[in-house]
This record gives sequence, C-alpha cells and structure tokens, in this order.
Amino acid sequence: METNTKGYLRKKILEERKELTKQDVCELSNDIVLNLISLPDFKRSEVIMVYLSFRNEVETFKLIRSMFGMGKTVVTSYTDKEKNILIPSKLKDLDKSLEKNPYGYLEPKKEALDPVEPKDIDLIIIPGLAFDKIGNRIGYGGGYYDKLLKQTKAIKVAVAYDFQIFPRVPSNKHDIPVNYIVTPKKIIMGREDNN
Repeated sequence: METNTKGYLRKKILEERKELTKQDVCELSNDIVLNLISLPDFKRSEVIMVYLSFRNEVETFKLIRSMFGMGKTVVTSYTDKEKNILIPSKLKDLDKSLEKNPYGYLEPKKEALDPVEPKDIDLIIIPGLAFDKIGNRIGYGGGYYDKLLKQTKAIKVAVAYDFQIFPRVPSNKHDIPVNYIVTPKKIIMGREDNN
C-alpha cells in the first residue's frame, strides 16, 4: 500500500491514536492546551471556534471551560448532514446545550443552536488526523471544515499529538492549510498567507 496516500495516513493515525490510554490523552492534551493558550493570536482572539473532542482526539472540554473563564465567546459546530456543512453555533453551557448525535459525538441540541457568521470568528481550533510542517492537514474526509474555512479570515490552529506530524502530507488545491499546529512539545508555524 502507498505510504503517502490520505487513506493510508488516516488509517495509520487512527490505529496509533486508538492505542493511547485515557491518561495519555489527558496529559498530552494538557500540554497542548498550555502551548495553545500561550499563543499571542489566541490571547487576542475574542470569538473562538473549537471542535468537541471524540475518541482520543486532543481533548477540548477543559479548554472550553478555560475559555469561558477567560471571557471568550466559545463557538462550536452543528453538522447539517443534508446540506453537508458545519453550522458554527455559540456555546452557552457545556452541560445543558449539547447532546450525542447518531454518530456518537456531542454537538449542540437543535433548540440550543445560536448561529454565528464564519466571518465573525477570530480563531478556529481544527481537528485532523495528519499534518505537515507547512500547515497542510488531512481531515476525516468529509470536507466539512474546508468548506467552512473558505468563508472566514479566522486564524486557523490545528491541535495534534506529535505522532500526527509528517514532513509532507498530500494536499489538493481545495484543502485549506492552517496557520499553526500546536503539539505537546512545540508550536509549528504553518502558512501565514492562507487567510
């Protein structure tokens, strides 16, 4: 099998991520969050969109609680499967505003949706499976984030474990690179020209 295809990298990372213990996820995520909140662009941003972590992804729930404490406006996404888009929605309450969708991950309840225009978001914390040192990313294959990122000038930040970073990953012209990749050990500058 080709070792540089998106499919191969997705499978490899999912297998490696599955091996992480809860303690690994917690400790590595804490280090990532400390690096993330030290970013001047994060400190300056008032409206921040963040994914809701699922299945050993970099954990974001403690980060969200911290952002509420910092007075940030927290935005997360609702997946509109009919239109194949993400709807950014202001998150008011971690405990009351969310529910599990049919795919098993949390997202805003329909009645709790409070849509936010993509252009009004200052910074987006993006999930993904594999990244390279110039900001290219491989997501889960749905293209949801790429569609959203085309509508905003927000700073794009990926959070990742160190094993998710490669010298190069395949990218297409519709793939939107990120400005930063934050790992437990370092902050990688991606591309500054992708806003």
